[in-house]
Amino acid sequence: MKNTLPLLAACAALLIACEAPSPAPDASLDPAPDASMEYAKDAQRIAKTSIIVDTHVDVPFRLLDNPQDISESTPGGDFDYPRAVSGGLNAPFMSIFTEADLEGEGQARAVADELIDLVDDIVANAPEKFAIATSPAEVRQHFEQGIMSLPLGMENGSPIEGDLANLKHFYDRGIRYITLAHGKSNH
Repeated sequence: MKNTLPLLAACAALLIACEAPSPAPDASLDPAPDASMEYAKDAQRIAKTSIIVDTHVDVPFRLLDNPQDISESTPGGDFDYPRAVSGGLNAPFMSIFTEADLEGEGQARAVADELIDLVDDIVANAPEKFAIATSPAEVRQHFEQGIMSLPLGMENGSPIEGDLANLKHFYDRGIRYITLAHGKSNH
């Protein structure tokens, strides 16, 4: 309990700060309409000339039960190619998410492989738009070619299923990071 007191005090201070009334807006700080346009142009320029990475996009899990062509505009979800291009996104990590309970059922590895297969299919069906990226150099190369990189990250290490040989298996499949847990402890 003693070690948690500083954390609790910090949380309480944050809550109190959030409840404090905001100061009156200073009209002199509002940018002029012309300045706002310049900021928007600068933001667009930066987005088009910089590599923008999102380290967690849940598209594979979404497509597992609701197949869609994300190379085109989709009615649902938070990610598709047109939206990503519009926002300047270049390297959305495809999250290979498995529910922690699947490990106990011996299904986590199989589901992870199925999700990776889905990402492979996305690339195979639209190679002019997408490519798997397994290194920063590949992300830079794809950026220069105008292709969106799809690096892979595993959310929840349960597909390892207690067998360290599965690390190599998933590395060979393109996984470049693994979060060890998600909502439940596992190996």
